[in-house]
Amino acid sequence: MIIKPVIVGWLRTNCYILGDEATKTCAIIDPGQKADQILAAVAELGYEVKLILLTHGHYDHVMAVPQIVKATGAKVYIHKKDQWLLECDEVLRYGTRAEGYTVPHIDGFLEDGQTIKLGELDIRVLHTPGHTAGCCVFLCGDAMFSGDTLFQECCGRTDLETGSLEDILKSLKRLAQLEGNYRVLPGHEGFSSLEYERQYNPYIREAMRR
Repeated sequence: MIIKPVIVGWLRTNCYILGDEATKTCAIIDPGQKADQILAAVAELGYEVKLILLTHGHYDHVMAVPQIVKATGAKVYIHKKDQWLLECDEVLRYGTRAEGYTVPHIDGFLEDGQTIKLGELDIRVLHTPGHTAGCCVFLCGDAMFSGDTLFQECCGRTDLETGSLEDILKSLKRLAQLEGNYRVLPGHEGFSSLEYERQYNPYIREAMRR
């Protein structure tokens, strides 16, 4: 397994290329902007893009999806409760640049507990509502792609449409109760570990008191 982060857009979204070394195939997680930059990083690796996995539907995580689909034919997955966020009016209401965005075709809806195959890799889906109703976290090996659910010593904001503080605390508690440790690879800012967040993240500490 290889993981290559690519920081994109004015909100500095962490897009990730998750690759299976055995088959030289990869998934792109949250291609927020700068499709050319993301595709150049894939080309450097020499991998074939098979999947686009979206942790949620906010514009800064999805705007490059149509261009990457056009270039690679990759299949797109999102939770059904966030599909409406992909509609052009919603994306462009918050986005500062259209970047040729059109509503992408969705090939499959993410479900809690689902396992997605990428070559020889298994990607486990956890539905973690709170930042949005359809937020998801992806687990693969020792890596947790936490989107905007869990950040280093913080969590995603809950004051936007379909956000819920109560829901995100439940989601954070669920993540904290996972067995073992994970590398936490969030949708923005620095990387962390689940054990560190159990100890020092005030939102997780609050969630665990409930």
